[in-house]
Amino acid sequence: MANSTIAPEISKRLATRVGKVLSHDKAKGGFSTCLVYESDDVAQKTHGALYFVVDIGSPSPLSPDIAYNLIDIIKEEYYSELELTAGESFENALKAANEELAAIAKEGEKDWIGKLNVIVAAVAGPELHVVQRGTAEAHLLRGNNMMNLSKGMYTPGEAYRPEETLVNLIEGELEVNDKLIVSTSELFYYISIEKLRRMMDGQTPAQAAKRLAGALEQEDEIHRTSVLIVEFATPELLAQEEETAPAENWIGEPQEAPRRTKKLSFLKKGPTPVVEDQTQTVEEAMESAETELAELPTAVTPPEVQPIMEREAEVIDEAKERPLPPSRIMRPSLGQIKPAINISDYQKKLRLDGNQLKSAGSILWRIARVVGLFVVAAVDIVVTVVGNAVRNIKKRPGGNRILLGIVAVLVLAVVASTLAFAGGQSNRVGSKKATTALAEAQQKRDAAQAALIYEDTAKARELLAEAYAAAESATHNKRTQTEATALLVDLQKQLDDVSNVKRFTDVQPVADFGILQPQLATSNGAEAQIKLGNLAVVGGNVYTADPDNNKIYKYKANSGEVAIVNSLVSTDKKFKLGAAVSETDLMFYTTPPQVYTLNLDSNSLTVKALDAGNWNNAEAIIPYTDRLYFLDAANNQIWKYKTVPEGYTQIAPFFENNVGIDIKGAVSFGIDGNVFVLISGGAIKKFSGGGEAPFQLGALPSVYPILGTITDLYTSADTYLYLLDTANHRVVVYDNEGAYIAQYFYDNIDNPTDLVVDQANGFIYLAAGTKVYRLPIK
Repeated sequence: MANSTIAPEISKRLATRVGKVLSHDKAKGGFSTCLVYESDDVAQKTHGALYFVVDIGSPSPLSPDIAYNLIDIIKEEYYSELELTAGESFENALKAANEELAAIAKEGEKDWIGKLNVIVAAVAGPELHVVQRGTAEAHLLRGNNMMNLSKGMYTPGEAYRPEETLVNLIEGELEVNDKLIVSTSELFYYISIEKLRRMMDGQTPAQAAKRLAGALEQEDEIHRTSVLIVEFATPELLAQEEETAPAENWIGEPQEAPRRTKKLSFLKKGPTPVVEDQTQTVEEAMESAETELAELPTAVTPPEVQPIMEREAEVIDEAKERPLPPSRIMRPSLGQIKPAINISDYQKKLRLDGNQLKSAGSILWRIARVVGLFVVAAVDIVVTVVGNAVRNIKKRPGGNRILLGIVAVLVLAVVASTLAFAGGQSNRVGSKKATTALAEAQQKRDAAQAALIYEDTAKARELLAEAYAAAESATHNKRTQTEATALLVDLQKQLDDVSNVKRFTDVQPVADFGILQPQLATSNGAEAQIKLGNLAVVGGNVYTADPDNNKIYKYKANSGEVAIVNSLVSTDKKFKLGAAVSETDLMFYTTPPQVYTLNLDSNSLTVKALDAGNWNNAEAIIPYTDRLYFLDAANNQIWKYKTVPEGYTQIAPFFENNVGIDIKGAVSFGIDGNVFVLISGGAIKKFSGGGEAPFQLGALPSVYPILGTITDLYTSADTYLYLLDTANHRVVVYDNEGAYIAQYFYDNIDNPTDLVVDQANGFIYLAAGTKVYRLPIK
């Protein structure tokens, strides 16, 4: 085992040093802090030290008191029974903290629930015990490898009872030169894990904290970033490098510790000991009457390790009261990252004296002299050989021309090698740029994940789009192509998630009305072909009229069957348009102009008497509330009828004064209270109250193609505005103000011609040829 090389007498003298980064934005409220507590009591030192990062995203003025109360209770309980193991004391401390939090909630102070983000770590000897709740994160740096100890422990939107706040427990063991980083997740909004690792490389915790604070100072809107960095090493190793950087680094103005005359107490089991208020620094605010906070802990923590990992699932029963659940124990294999450092190597380095250095320098000088003599001899041989060769060539007939030829060849060789070198340099520069772009993409991806934790979807979308662009540029270099391509796939999925994008592959039709063709051949001749008109949905079933064969077809959603449900027997009229009027009636418009209604209960098709109107050129019809609307692009008008007991009123224009109105070339329209008209070529106009209203479709999220030519639209009183973008194989959804909502991509539906939405059942229907396809909305 790696740690077998560590001498016991050295491991017992393991020491620690820390660095901190803190921030506070008074304008945004909330409270965040980090601190270290190490008792001066000799007996209590066997239990080691406690490390805290606490963040409460509640503007309540009690947030600091709740945070410090939590810290005080854990401190008192952890050191109260020293005959217990550190692990047992830690679990008892967490139980007491949970009871206090439950009592606080019971007294009515509940705004902190769901907004508490905390990491508490106890280190006793080599043992590491960590509890986590919310978005706070714990990372372990061992060698050049960073392990996220809290990965997978936070679930966005998680709900828990106050008495179950601190139950996510991690256990493991530490090694010499390990660094523990605990922080609020806001840190990773700005700094990627890889960048954090590089900032820690070769730095003491205080130096790393200073660099980190400097980087964060350049960012905008730092809110509640608290970071605690702890290094575990031997006193001999720490003594080699003097700590010059301050342990505590503030971003912006330092936050004053709240004045507390006594600790909050909500438990009924008895009074809580008074903790004196010390408000000069964050640490001083945590000191009790008997102990004070150590600025640089030097606890002995021997690193004898071979940890194991194990998880136990948490079961929460919300239906009834029960005792506190056991903590979810996680024992990450901390020792598997890299073998422990051999302390004997450092001991040898410490014993290196001046005589050894002088002897090593003498040996190096002798080696350099020998190498120099070899180089001089080699150059002399080359000069002699070349000189003899030139003299021999000159003696031959045409020797000068031969020499010129040789020189020309050498010049060409030099030029070619120079160009090759330049090309290699260019490739190296290109590789460097690609590597930088890939690292930038990874950093922005991590920052986007942090933004999602804070539910800042817009920021996450922006960061992911920037990451996508950087990763895409890295795919053009062979060295980074494979990794960048894999990253692009991951980024595309994340972008789809935050942009409400769904992708459907190999979509199969739910109905093919082409199978009804033999029935047409029987009555209308062998050459009859199925042709679908526009779709209408009633009761979850899809209806369409065939303009060539005057048939009405139905797709039964519950059985998947298709059928001919009715026919128009006429020698001069042809179906052109159809629409749903109610849950029991469909309306069909014919050319020459006539309107029919189909009652689905009786399956009877009857003529509907209407006042004669100039709508024989109607491109679409829509029944809406108690009116019937006709889109008449040729006459630059929308005609309307109102339902009355006798049937319909006389025809009336929607645009009473259509001066300045231009809907010529309109191919479709939709009504949700406003009227949206689709013009041939893809333009969409919005009308309200008989006049045109300002309307513009918002930009789509980055990395998605801009809108192509829109070929159909659909909207109603209970749906958004759905646009069929056949050029990009998708349906795009907007609200009635033009704000982007969602996208639905399909890959194998060729040239769909009609779009209808069944909002009640959650489907988009597309007609293509004789087939109907269905896309789930959710």
